[in-house]
Amino acid sequence: MRVAYPHRVNFLSGRGGRAVVAVTFFASAFLAMPALCSELRPLPAALLDPVADKVLSRVVVPNPARRVGEVRLLARGGAVVVQTLLSTKVMGRVVGEIRKKEEAAWPQGSAARADSESYVGALEALAKDLDSRQVTVNWAERRQRLLIEFVADDSSAGVILGSWDGDEVDGALEPKQRGTITRLVPNRDYVLRNMRLILIDSFHMADADLDRLGALGPVRAVTAYSAAGTPPPAAVAPGDRGVSP
Repeated sequence: MRVAYPHRVNFLSGRGGRAVVAVTFFASAFLAMPALCSELRPLPAALLDPVADKVLSRVVVPNPARRVGEVRLLARGGAVVVQTLLSTKVMGRVVGEIRKKEEAAWPQGSAARADSESYVGALEALAKDLDSRQVTVNWAERRQRLLIEFVADDSSAGVILGSWDGDEVDGALEPKQRGTITRLVPNRDYVLRNMRLILIDSFHMADADLDRLGALGPVRAVTAYSAAGTPPPAAVAPGDRGVSP
């Protein structure tokens, strides 16, 4: 079986030897984690390459007073990305909250329940493994850093899980390098609807208002709620699905 070994992208320009040292550390740490690497799946390379990412909207989550990260809407070539950058000392609690919200959004019997369980299971395994290896830790603050991306273009959709490193500039997170550890290819409808649900929750907006955040591409073709998928807004209200610890 072919294994998808982690893919890393370095955004650092190389100040002295520090960039090389950082990449070497990330590469060696990731290659020590084959158990979490998923089998190669048919996600086009264009969906994985963040070099030309354009930030359309961004927001601190769950709020500035209890920040555990940032959610960003990105344009990646012809694809749209809903990216979550987590940076927190309580990663286990944050991932636990994500599980609760996934279970509420995709209850037993819903069409995408299995996709949701696969996503959350992979996320929990990654968070646990990174914690045990103390990888992607900001040693100055002991904050773990986790990357979640729901990405879609007109023909493909998937979920990317990994880690990131970078700086905080004027209150905004700026990733300079990242490592992709797991790629998932769930049902397309699950990916698109979850992208809307994450945006609704993070930006505290109604489903009908999401176009105000930027070009949504294929995400415009669905609504967040449907009889076959997620519960009505009363059951999953804005702010309920977030990553609050």
